[in-house]
Amino acid sequence: MKNIRNKVLMFLVLSIVSVNICACSKNDELAVYKTNMESFFTEVSSCNDAMNSIDPNADDAPSQLLTYIDKLNEDFSLMASYDVPKEFKAAESLADEAADNMTKAALSYHEAYDGEFNADAESTASQYYERAFVRIQYIVTILHGEIPEGDGVTVTTQEAGQIDPIEEETSEQ
Repeated sequence: MKNIRNKVLMFLVLSIVSVNICACSKNDELAVYKTNMESFFTEVSSCNDAMNSIDPNADDAPSQLLTYIDKLNEDFSLMASYDVPKEFKAAESLADEAADNMTKAALSYHEAYDGEFNADAESTASQYYERAFVRIQYIVTILHGEIPEGDGVTVTTQEAGQIDPIEEETSEQ
């Protein structure tokens, strides 16, 4: 559980700084996204604080942890549903991936702690949890206007003017 707390804490430090990226929003979409992301970071921070306050020796420590993991799962799902402004479209698929990984982490944590302890499920859960927060860190990087770097990161760039707008398909009826 301590490993989870450290990862969340590291994420929070990065995320608090990122909230300011939208401070000078030029339109409503950016303002709404800023508000949504601030809310997301606040909720994650609250869960982190609560998880850090769990007494690992308490009989109900696993159930407390699962409660906060479930809350994080809800928060990540909500964050993935936010409309992402065109300036940050690269973050949209990362948000979906983060939410998917958090859902898998929550399921695995339940498998690990509901009933008899399952170390393999806990290990799997920890990996999914870490993947979720790595994607959030990439989103924070994008919100700062930087290019994410790391193992498995592929960045595709295009020169200005080379991007063709994607037209929505309309079905003929």
